[in-house]
Amino acid sequence: LCRMVAKIFEAEHRMLRISSPVFILGDLHGNFPDICCFERIFWGMGVHLSPARMLLLGDYVDRGSYGVELVAYLFAQKVRNPQKIFLIRGNHELRDIQKNFTFHGECMKKFGNEQGLSLWQEINKAFDCMPLAAVIDDKIFCCHGGIPAPWLCPHIDFIDKIPCPLPKPDEESSLAWDLLWNDPVREDKIEEDLEEELHENEGFALNRRRGTAHVFDTGALNRFLTNNKLSYLVRAHEVQQAGAQIHMNGKMVTVFSSSFYNGGNNDAACVLVFEKKLRIFRVDTSEFHKIRE
Repeated sequence: LCRMVAKIFEAEHRMLRISSPVFILGDLHGNFPDICCFERIFWGMGVHLSPARMLLLGDYVDRGSYGVELVAYLFAQKVRNPQKIFLIRGNHELRDIQKNFTFHGECMKKFGNEQGLSLWQEINKAFDCMPLAAVIDDKIFCCHGGIPAPWLCPHIDFIDKIPCPLPKPDEESSLAWDLLWNDPVREDKIEEDLEEELHENEGFALNRRRGTAHVFDTGALNRFLTNNKLSYLVRAHEVQQAGAQIHMNGKMVTVFSSSFYNGGNNDAACVLVFEKKLRIFRVDTSEFHKIRE
């Protein structure tokens, strides 16, 4: 399954171009009950019979208990419905991150050291081939982390030049690294030194909270959208109490699709893109978590 899906990913552009209607899901983090809930609500008759496509923004593994099951489900759906479901890469689809969190250990625990390691390696070879961004209806830019710095990506067409496979994006593509890791700046926490750095670097600054990549401000987002004739950014990467949040004067949506994340009580959400409009759906997943318990 991993080898089959890797070939499909490898044949796709690094930046997908998709037509609406599209349901967009954010981080899932091994939360298999939630994907079952989304399935029942949004593609209960099967992905192939759904009038909408599905776009998932990465972070399929780590922290949750069912990373292997979630990956198997998504990979199988992709193999069966390659033009209906689209998966892009998040920052947890990286080997070093998984070793520091839980997915590497999950594979070992469930399958033993030898088979677990083999499975983990094959899954990550597929992750290496995943696309890194998507554009819906030529107007809505989607990625896991955030918009890339302009000196790395003067135009979004540069994303298609990112190499594939990409086992070490930190060494092989600074552009890919930005797409995986960047965050919007927290407007209420802009201190004088950060404000100066943003001013000197076209609205970008070092991402001190992550210890890598960049943060970007509203001006940087507006320039990115204008230069690429886009209207909105939809991204994931940060947990939201209500499952989703609108930021930056309505130009950006952060969506998070794993409820009760990391022992918390947040909701899950998804975004529907239809006729160049964005609609946010907050999903009650509690019934599926009761079944699991």
